[in-house]
Amino acid sequence: MQDPGPTHDDGALARIAEKIETLTAWYAEQIHAERRCPDPDPDRVQHLLAERAACTTTLRDLPHATAAQLARIEADYDVRLGEITGE
Repeated sequence: MQDPGPTHDDGALARIAEKIETLTAWYAEQIHAERRCPDPDPDRVQHLLAERAACTTTLRDLPHATAAQLARIEADYDVRLGEITGE
C-alpha cells in the first residue's frame, strides 16, 4: 500500500514544529555553553552542531511529510526531548 502523500494537518505540523524548535534551542544552548568552557570539547561541539543542523533540516521538510512520516518524526522528537528533560 502506498503512502497517501503529504498531509496538511496544521495542528500536527505546529505541535511537531514546536518540539523540533525546542530541541533546536537546547542544542544551541549546549553549543554556546560548550564553547564558553575553558577547555571545550571539539567533538561534542561538532556533534551538537550536526544534531542542530538535522533539526533544522527536519523542520524545513516538515510541511512535505506524509501522515506516517509525521508520526515517526513526532515519536523520535518525543524520545529526544524526554532524554534532555529526564521525562
